[in-house]
Amino acid sequence: MTFAEYFVVLQRRWRVWAAGLLLGLLCGIGATVTAQTLYTATATSFVTVSEQSEEAGGENFQNSQFAVQRVKSYVPLTTSPDVLGPVIDELDLDQTERQLAQNVTVTSAPETVLLDVSVADPDPQLAAQIADAVSQQLGSVIETLETTRDDGKPSVKVSLARPADIPLNPSSPRVPLNLALGAVAGLAAGLVGAVLRHHLDTRVKTPDGVRTLTGMSPLGATLHERGASKRPLVALDWKSTSAERFRTVRTALKFATVDRELRHFTVTSSMSGEGKTSVACNLAISWAQAGASVCLVEADLRRPGVSSFLGLDGSLGLSDVVVGDSELDDVLIRWNHGMLSVLPAGSLPPDPAALLGSAAMATLVGTLRNRFDVVIYDSPPLLSVTDGVVLGHQMDGVVLVIRSFATRPEQVTSSVEQLRSARVDLLGTVLTRERVRRQQRTYAYEADLSRDRAELPSLAMEGVTDRVPDKVPTSVPSAPEPKQKNGVAKGRVTVDTGAGCDR
Repeated sequence: MTFAEYFVVLQRRWRVWAAGLLLGLLCGIGATVTAQTLYTATATSFVTVSEQSEEAGGENFQNSQFAVQRVKSYVPLTTSPDVLGPVIDELDLDQTERQLAQNVTVTSAPETVLLDVSVADPDPQLAAQIADAVSQQLGSVIETLETTRDDGKPSVKVSLARPADIPLNPSSPRVPLNLALGAVAGLAAGLVGAVLRHHLDTRVKTPDGVRTLTGMSPLGATLHERGASKRPLVALDWKSTSAERFRTVRTALKFATVDRELRHFTVTSSMSGEGKTSVACNLAISWAQAGASVCLVEADLRRPGVSSFLGLDGSLGLSDVVVGDSELDDVLIRWNHGMLSVLPAGSLPPDPAALLGSAAMATLVGTLRNRFDVVIYDSPPLLSVTDGVVLGHQMDGVVLVIRSFATRPEQVTSSVEQLRSARVDLLGTVLTRERVRRQQRTYAYEADLSRDRAELPSLAMEGVTDRVPDKVPTSVPSAPEPKQKNGVAKGRVTVDTGAGCDR
């Protein structure tokens, strides 16, 4: 992967590394809060070589080098029992030699004869006392070890050059350092996790992934937008980039069947929640805006969703017409001032697959095909039930909807194999909720054109879609008393959806 590809991955997986960064900061804060507050006091001792005679002046340089070399070997003596034991007894400390040794640190700057004894303790005054006591006891132990047998005098002398000052500020915990270390560690773990998750994530993400799985390029891709669930009918805003995406799918579908006229097709998906109903509704709107007479059929008789998307009453519809309880003209709804006609699902049958595969359903399909230029059927997911395959046999083909970052490759492969096994034509695929950067959504010339051009009236408002197909009345004339079935009147129903529709 190139640096740009890694950048895109981190941009898409920002939640992973952001969570790692936050977790690292929380760990740093936790370590700071739970850590014991310690104060560090430091005492400095000076090591010199004793003069052996009055004529030792010419040996001062050698003596100083001797002292420098010897100081390095004095550092490990600090934590010995000979040093710490007497200090514990002198100050009456409630600590063992091992515990005290963990809080004592001795350092010696290179090429010097200085010994710095640092002691950390929760009590700042006690820390200073321990540092001084350790320095003095260390000097006594060193002088004892450096005493010769000839004259009984030590060859070196250790003096407490600077007693320890009582520290005013705690040395631990170090809040900035803990937070910085936590942030760096958390961010590093988050970045690694984001890259690993990208490589281990096999979900379909891009049109290239769809092309690899199906062997054909997608008909188009819809955009991932915030608030899409609240405004699913994006094709109504004909100047938007989202509406242009559906016009692209519409155009691609026309070229997908160049050897025959595309009159009716099914929109389905592998699993629920991939956006098939939204695609079906927006495609119907897009086709109607182009001047075609369109009928949108809610053929999902298990979990119908078209009626709720369009704000319609779907209590009477497809199933009632197929079983002969209602007439087609009585249940067709003209939506949005006649922009398109909608056939809701109606009563939910016990066996939807048998109903959709019946001869009465085939007759209804033929009737709708003759009355409308384009008929779009919203069917259940392929991998859940067989309704989509049963309905696809009676259509010009099937459009498979795939949701970006949700549908898995094995689901797409299984759906395609199921359609091929049933010898149902796959017209193409639509990738929904594609994630692209904002600057890639609109071409520069489109932005200029949209800014300067005058707004054109909607085709639906100019009477293009007010055209009613043969045998579909604009309004139902006065009819006899509506038939009663199970206490429910059937006949002409007016529904206020806010967009304008009538049955």
